[in-house]
Amino acid sequence: SEEIRKLQEDLKYMQGFLASVEKKLNNPRFLENASAQVIENERKKQADAQNKIVVLQERLKQLQ
Repeated sequence: SEEIRKLQEDLKYMQGFLASVEKKLNNPRFLENASAQVIENERKKQADAQNKIVVLQERLKQLQ
């Protein structure tokens, strides 16, 4: 259905977004050079993305 397709698109986007945030957080140079505030913001983005992914996966399970 259209809703499933949209959820799958959103899930794919969020997984890519999470991967890019985690790449930054796993980069020692980023951690050395970024301010504590920037690192905290990236960690919040990471947590938000992880939560959204769980919600999207649950919703997809319900629809399939």
